[in-house]
Amino acid sequence: MKVQIIGLGTVGLPTAIHISRFFDAVGYDISPEAQTHASKFIQVANKIENADIYVITVSTKLNSESTPDMSAVDEACKEISKAQLGALVAIESTLSIGTARRLSSKYNLKFVVVCPHRWWKRDQINHGVVQLRVIGALNSESMERGKAFYQALRIPLYPLSSLELAEATKIAENSYRFVQIAFAEELKIIAESNNLNFNELREACNTKWNVVVLEARDGIGGECLPKDIRYLMSASGVHPLLEGAIKADEAYKKFILGE
Repeated sequence: MKVQIIGLGTVGLPTAIHISRFFDAVGYDISPEAQTHASKFIQVANKIENADIYVITVSTKLNSESTPDMSAVDEACKEISKAQLGALVAIESTLSIGTARRLSSKYNLKFVVVCPHRWWKRDQINHGVVQLRVIGALNSESMERGKAFYQALRIPLYPLSSLELAEATKIAENSYRFVQIAFAEELKIIAESNNLNFNELREACNTKWNVVVLEARDGIGGECLPKDIRYLMSASGVHPLLEGAIKADEAYKKFILGE
């Protein structure tokens, strides 16, 4: 079976390398630089070709209104529909809720699963390509095909009843982490405003069995957490806790700069 991995960036390349150990794998990326770099490790094509399975690992972003930008995934699905409608499409990119079903209908894709990555650059041994993941499917045959594919890759799965649940799980996980960090940041502001040692306060709180206060460092950065909390917010018109977490992080960044 031939597998094409679409998107060879930070997550896509290690995913493609892993898949190449089990299948006839070929990568593709719109970036010439990414293509050149990836060609040192895997076979690379200059377009989306006919394949049995497509794995979408393109980056997703926010548009100018801070709402989800699904254009990269849309374009990938569009090109896949031209190459092979009967293939399994496994989307590992972060999606706003409802994206996979909408694109499967838009491009008449028959077999679609959403299996979001949980890849973490700082610990690729324990949190790399191979770790427990959720999976949701368009239909029962999609689920069967998806399970067979990921089991062949030795990736354990937690099956869900819909594509939307898999999409929501990914952005909920990262939003939860955002809120946890924002709480620690605000607690540090409160502690230092009252001449209390934040680290001692944190350690004291964490002696309670159901409390885990995280460290407060330099503010929430990177691509995933700030983006994914916005994705979750886009799913509902009411989200005071998430909005508060974003404001807390913004206030903390000003606090550590002495503003």
